[in-house]
Amino acid sequence: MPLIPQPLPFSETFAHPTDPLPAHLERVAQRAAASIAPTAGADIRAIARVAGLFHDLGKATPWFQKYLLHGGKRSPLSNHAELGALLVWWYSAGLDWPLWQRLAVFVAIRRHHGALTFQAWPVLLEQMRLALREDDHPLHRQLQALDFAGIHAWLLTVAAQQPDLALTLEPLTAETVLARLRDRQVGGSKLRVAYQTLSEALATLAGFGALLAMDKTDAALAGVQIARQALPADAVTVYQQQKKHKSYSSLNSRRDQIATTVAQTWLAHLNQHLFTLTAPTGAGKTLTILHAALQIRAQLAQQNGVAPRIIYCLPFTSVIDQNHAVFRAVLQANGIKDRENILLKHHHLTDAVFRTEEAEYQADGAGQLLTETWQSELVVTTFHQLLHSLLSPRNAHLKRAGQLTGAIILLDEVQSIPLRYWETVRQLLIAAAHSYDTRFVLLTATRPLIFQPDDAVELLPDHKTHFQAMSRTQLVTHHEPLPLDTFAQQLTTALKTERRATLVIVNRRQSVRTLFDAVHSAFPEQPVIALSTSFTPLDRRARIRLMQRLLRQNQPLIVVTTQLIEAGVDVSFPLVHRELAPLDSIIQSAGRCNRHNEYGAAGEVHLWHLQAMKADGSAGGSLWRHVYDSALIEVTMETLGAAQQYDETDFLQLSQAYFHGCRMRQDQQRVDVQLQTGDFIGVEKSFQLIEELPTVAVFIAQNDRDQELWERYCAIREDAALTPAQQQQQFRTFKRAFYERVIQIYARSRDDLNQNEVQYLKATPTTYTRQVGFIGFP
Repeated sequence: MPLIPQPLPFSETFAHPTDPLPAHLERVAQRAAASIAPTAGADIRAIARVAGLFHDLGKATPWFQKYLLHGGKRSPLSNHAELGALLVWWYSAGLDWPLWQRLAVFVAIRRHHGALTFQAWPVLLEQMRLALREDDHPLHRQLQALDFAGIHAWLLTVAAQQPDLALTLEPLTAETVLARLRDRQVGGSKLRVAYQTLSEALATLAGFGALLAMDKTDAALAGVQIARQALPADAVTVYQQQKKHKSYSSLNSRRDQIATTVAQTWLAHLNQHLFTLTAPTGAGKTLTILHAALQIRAQLAQQNGVAPRIIYCLPFTSVIDQNHAVFRAVLQANGIKDRENILLKHHHLTDAVFRTEEAEYQADGAGQLLTETWQSELVVTTFHQLLHSLLSPRNAHLKRAGQLTGAIILLDEVQSIPLRYWETVRQLLIAAAHSYDTRFVLLTATRPLIFQPDDAVELLPDHKTHFQAMSRTQLVTHHEPLPLDTFAQQLTTALKTERRATLVIVNRRQSVRTLFDAVHSAFPEQPVIALSTSFTPLDRRARIRLMQRLLRQNQPLIVVTTQLIEAGVDVSFPLVHRELAPLDSIIQSAGRCNRHNEYGAAGEVHLWHLQAMKADGSAGGSLWRHVYDSALIEVTMETLGAAQQYDETDFLQLSQAYFHGCRMRQDQQRVDVQLQTGDFIGVEKSFQLIEELPTVAVFIAQNDRDQELWERYCAIREDAALTPAQQQQQFRTFKRAFYERVIQIYARSRDDLNQNEVQYLKATPTTYTRQVGFIGFP
């Protein structure tokens, strides 16, 4: 039997080279509990605190201390998560907790350096119990090398400061722990399902997320804590009063009415948690809901002592920059500096530099962590980042779960959530409202049937009146299918006599190229812009800015784009052509037409059923089949019927009929049920907010700056001396700039591409141009 080293005094052990272990455990426990909103479930705070108190207790062994302080080698004996989980299971026996809550703390500590990638959570504990029957298991030696007397004395001190922490505080020895654990069967058929309710599962995730966030930030910031910041409740009002050239029109008057009604309705339902805001496109929903949310935040701060975070979610990164810029302008009008601890933008291309009044944290260090854990007052992010904080086994996502407690979460353009997940999202929001005390608002001009009639409060009760008053656009339907080439000919012919700015929205990138080539050839002197995901994010953003500038100058530009322009991009054309698509997309496209009623007479939106062309010149299948589910198009065509024209006043009724038809046809994928059973493997496989298609990433090099970024990337990737973690750390310093030059290409476009590596493509007239984006590989 190998010799057991003398236990080190617990008071002299370290969590990190200069951070004593007892102090680190107490800080993380206190901060993890404090990060949970005071109005959220007490079980969440308890999980966070106890997990924080024990998560690194396994570091007290001589083997880990040698590894940490003297450069010793990693070995099974220096691992600490399993030992900490075993100890918390023992010490939590005295808590008056249900079994699921004890398991939640056990799993949080056992997996705080990994992921929740296993199916039956109780099985993990039972596996460890069975493993301890083997005398050579590392846990035997680790337990015998712990200073149990020192740990006991420390816990007595902690318990004296926190009387409600009813841990098992009898003196322990390694033999006592092993003997009792061996004798007790923890698993069993009744424990194969981890939870009785979805709220219990969400409570586990929030407590686990609080531990992850506070443990990592405590280590990265050497104990420094990011302080909460104040936001003025009247910030939007101040901003609007300072706008120098606000043209007051009947539309602006209606926007003011809507804003007033929304704020008053929400204040009258302060203790409600689920809301909808249904308002026409261009009705100023962004500023309206920000103003109302700031009002509610101030009221809740006064009522509860803690101001809730405001989390604004959008479906696509392409519109986050736009909304973030609006929020930044509001804050700057109130004298608030641009700092990430106040206003934070987070998606996969985020720069991740995090600034406070006292310091600036870089992307290759604490900045990344502070960004990913949403240590801010106003967060602008994507549906992906939000929903994966509740539906992912990955620590990278779950470390935000605690920040959702008590928050005000605004989900804009919610019609973009795939219909098959509507019931899952509904159940998640209901459970989070109950367990987290989180308030959710679903914003849209085409309200999907995510909530049932009695679930939520409508913040604009008279929204039908506002829809009826809107007469900015008319939808003209062309029912006869038309080959794409024929449509291109008709379009160029019409544009010869049409001097109005024109927007053409089609479903496929190849269609954009076809129409752009036809229009550009016919009008070489006129501004013609193509826009699709064939362009890099950097080029897309530049083209949207160019488009907006030309529209302000009243230029007769022609834009040919895919549907990426629909959700939230602030552009307005007098004339829009839209290829047949699901009805909610059609109505969103109409929101880019005469948006601010600036063109006087009603704008026109023409709907076309486009077809492919066969090699023999005859018409092929409908082009929408390459993009959309046939059921959605069938419901759209049934809803529109044989009518030739609809006014904007009809859009609300049309969208309601459309979503009702969709709900009747679409089977629901109940990911929430998998979450409740603790089946995180199943959750990860089932939940794909963005449809996973076989694509490869291609870096587009157009100039010397691009070439330099590629060479830096290659140098890091090929440096054998760097560990994967070190490679990631160095890459973070230019990650945003790098991925702004990356496009996704369907793998079938080039079968020999390696899908696991970013590919390189030098822009040439035959591969990639600023006019049409990606053309092909040489």
